[in-house]
Amino acid sequence: MIPDAVIEEIRARVDAVAVIGRSVELKRSGRTWKGCCPFHGERTPSFNVYPEDKHFKCYGCGEAGDVFKFLQKLQGKEFPEVVRQLAAEVGVEIPDREEDGAEQRERRRERKEALLACDASARYFAARLASEHGAAARRYLEARGTSEEMVRAFRLGVAAGGWNDLTPRMVSKGVGEGALKLAGLVAERDGGRTYDRFRGRLMFPIAGLDGEVIGFGGRVLPGQDGDRLAKYINSPESPVYKKSRVLYGIDLAREAIRKTRSAVLVEGYFDVIGLHQVGVKNAVAVCGTALTPEHLELLARCDCREVVALFDGDAAGAAAPAKAAQAILPSGLSGKVAVLPAERGKVDPDEFARANGRQGVEALLAQATPLTDFLIDRAVAAHCGGAGADAAVEQKLAAVRELRPFFAAMPAGLGRSVFEERAAKRLAIDPGLLAAEVERPAQSGRGRPAPAAAAAPAPHATSEAPSRPVLPPPEPPRRPGARVLTTPAVDALGLLASFPDLAGVADEEALADLLPPGPAEVVRALVRGDLRGEQAPARLEGLLSPSQLNRVRQLLGPARPEAAAAERELRRAVVKSKVAQLERRLLEAQAQVARAGSPSPAELVSEGLELAARLKDMKKRLSALERG
Repeated sequence: MIPDAVIEEIRARVDAVAVIGRSVELKRSGRTWKGCCPFHGERTPSFNVYPEDKHFKCYGCGEAGDVFKFLQKLQGKEFPEVVRQLAAEVGVEIPDREEDGAEQRERRRERKEALLACDASARYFAARLASEHGAAARRYLEARGTSEEMVRAFRLGVAAGGWNDLTPRMVSKGVGEGALKLAGLVAERDGGRTYDRFRGRLMFPIAGLDGEVIGFGGRVLPGQDGDRLAKYINSPESPVYKKSRVLYGIDLAREAIRKTRSAVLVEGYFDVIGLHQVGVKNAVAVCGTALTPEHLELLARCDCREVVALFDGDAAGAAAPAKAAQAILPSGLSGKVAVLPAERGKVDPDEFARANGRQGVEALLAQATPLTDFLIDRAVAAHCGGAGADAAVEQKLAAVRELRPFFAAMPAGLGRSVFEERAAKRLAIDPGLLAAEVERPAQSGRGRPAPAAAAAPAPHATSEAPSRPVLPPPEPPRRPGARVLTTPAVDALGLLASFPDLAGVADEEALADLLPPGPAEVVRALVRGDLRGEQAPARLEGLLSPSQLNRVRQLLGPARPEAAAAERELRRAVVKSKVAQLERRLLEAQAQVARAGSPSPAELVSEGLELAARLKDMKKRLSALERG
């Protein structure tokens, strides 16, 4: 906690008009200063700042408070953050409290260093993009129709292609290698040596609500082995970057969200940039993860009341709103879904914005369907052929089963009751019976009681209840996507052990994520440099089969490829393993569809189509690598 006396000293020193005036154009009006309120759209000024007692009051929307509250609401920060920010501005030192402890002080130090590293690196990447080294990246941005204004606003940049470019550049600017490691900009290998995580990529700085850069996304550039490398990579979790708590573009969208009370949720960096470029300034995107409750809390701090999901016009995009619904429905925010046209194949929001401009995007958003109606329509179309009221009993039950998790996700109350009533009306079933069905204990499979909930057979069968053979419960199916140790993955492990300098490639391709826990930990130790390559076989004893362990030993010896071909061979082995996993997952998804019968659940069909698309892309990468 910050001592009350320190807070009062900051309050006494701060100039409320100067601080608030950075965000609101103020004009003197007698003893007060007036301007248009930043918290709601208005043309006639009703926002007043009173310099004598250092507070503000809007007579339009009713917002009021001191300068601390103003910054909290405007920037979405917590009170201690705002106090520390103003303390630095007015020269008040906040003492470390004894009860904070060494751990809390260390966390603050790490956060400060990571922020410094991110800021300096973002500036360096942007300078490279503007220089002769950024010519290829500038041509790519121009081809995508990205304006110079957007390049500056989103602070786009480009990373050098070398493995060790960033550290010496940043050290010369006073940013140490330790800070770069904390920020996830460099990774460590071989007992202390580091390498750049982002190489030869277009860089997208990711900022928090206050505009401070906290992480990065990197996209491979055309002509830079684009078919061989992962198209996008993101910063790892760090003291400042938690992907489940940050939205790309939130710093630039904050004011538009506050004024419109709504946010447009898209999937990619370029989607956000494309919408902002045509004037849809309230667009944000998740950073390589599913929408979370923390994301929605972040939007709520910007006074957001409604989230409009605008995803790609393909099968994966059509399935995305249902995934987002699991976070939106419990949040209390209103949800809508805007569906992009897909008549001409895959369409993404960036493409649509360039083709149709702001007017076209706003018309599409104006036609957005309420999220609950979208979910009902989706379930009815999947199971009842769109008929709803005239569907067979079995079809209606299947639609209810699909909707059941969404009913459960919504807090009990009026909203959930209306949701259930609308579904009941669409399916022509009694609302009370539907509510009772939703409240019943969940069942597994297609209407069969879950094995754990099945009643035990009576100890003595009677003539009224003829005995039946008791069958053991079926073995639970292996989790889709479970990690299986494939031969290519073993090859990749052996190649990494043989060529420790390829730790950065293994990290970039997420080799550890393809392996079961034991071998995965060996890979992480090799990447960190905690384990030498020749020590790997001993660590893998008992984790691999004898033939697999022998393969690793061979790659450390007689089967070791030429150094010049090592990186390609490692990437090829990893991608072959990814292809094998995707093929296995696709077969599992197809088997689930077959077991579900007809009509197939839309969620399963969408998952299968998404896996097929990913498999096609991965096979394309593999072909490029095998061509060498």
